Amino acid sequence: MSEFQSPEEQSKLESTEQETLFSGPAIAATVSLLLGFYTLMITHHISRLSKEMDKFIHSYGYWIPGSTGVGPDGSIGSYAGKEALALLVWGLSWTIFHLLWRKQDISVRGWLPIFLGGLLLVSLAFIHPIIDPFILLLIDVFG
Repeated sequence: MSEFQSPEEQSKLESTEQETLFSGPAIAATVSLLLGFYTLMITHHISRLSKEMDKFIHSYGYWIPGSTGVGPDGSIGSYAGKEALALLVWGLSWTIFHLLWRKQDISVRGWLPIFLGGLLLVSLAFIHPIIDPFILLLIDVFG
């Protein structure tokens, strides 16, 4: 600190030096993003397995315009429910994890490979020729 600085400038400089940026909120945002993506993927595959589950998942999205009806654009069907559930999981998990981790310093370097691997896995799980053998195996094992 210089003797030419005013007391206000000195206190402002000291307060900015004391502020700490935590990585917890950023990790919370990315964890919740992955959970939302996985919810979308899981509900998609569950709705493919039975018409009853498809109707059940669709019921969560009736409030979304275009989820039912026959217009020039048709109906987006059960995707509305999948989208609504994914948004619900994303929003709730982000809120909860943010509140839990807002003052935590979590290793970004350790989280980044997990996050990127999770994104790769969920992306591959949307490609039917890749995931369908695993889905059929799960059906055979768990009935």
